Amino acid sequence: MSTPQTATGPIRRGLSEVTMTGGTDPAGGVHLGWLCCTERLSDSDCDEIVAAAGEFPLQPPSTVGEDRYPGRRLADTRKLGLNEKTQWIFEMLCAVGAEAARCGSGLDLTSINRAPQYVEYRPAWGHFDWHNDYSHGLAEAPRKLTVILQLSAADNYDGGRLQIFGHEVEDLPDQRGTIVAFPSFLYHRVTPVTRGLRRALVAWIAGPRIR
Repeated sequence: MSTPQTATGPIRRGLSEVTMTGGTDPAGGVHLGWLCCTERLSDSDCDEIVAAAGEFPLQPPSTVGEDRYPGRRLADTRKLGLNEKTQWIFEMLCAVGAEAARCGSGLDLTSINRAPQYVEYRPAWGHFDWHNDYSHGLAEAPRKLTVILQLSAADNYDGGRLQIFGHEVEDLPDQRGTIVAFPSFLYHRVTPVTRGLRRALVAWIAGPRIR
């Protein structure tokens, strides 16, 4: 998987190592459920990501089929560009993707081919109904793995549950600094925020179309 580089080589930050464990799916073998990094980002790392994202312009949220389903997604979003302040984030995302493919999904991944999104959900402007991410990209390199970084402490807001639909509806971990990954064709949602502010970074790693 391609990883951003500088003249001085890769920057190793954010996680001391990338190790992932499965959700509630049966242990062992390849499965198509969600995975979670065993190590969480520190508060300072989360603060740094929030600050770096804040330097990019605010954009209206967009969804596939928005003309048919208005209001499916309500949030403030910013596209995270690649620069000196964000390079370590991109490298970490690529490392998470590679480990998720190795130990869990078995998906063939290549690169991040569209900008990750920094998202803020707040009361009356904070939810994302059931959806999947897979086919909403380049025809021959769709989004195949979704990676989500939880940037708010769970007690800073009510609602805002990141849920995934597999053999049942599951609440994904919500501790600050948690990193989860799952195949982009799995349906997931964010329930309405009723108090406070939930921040997250969402990235997608592409690869050859599934056949």
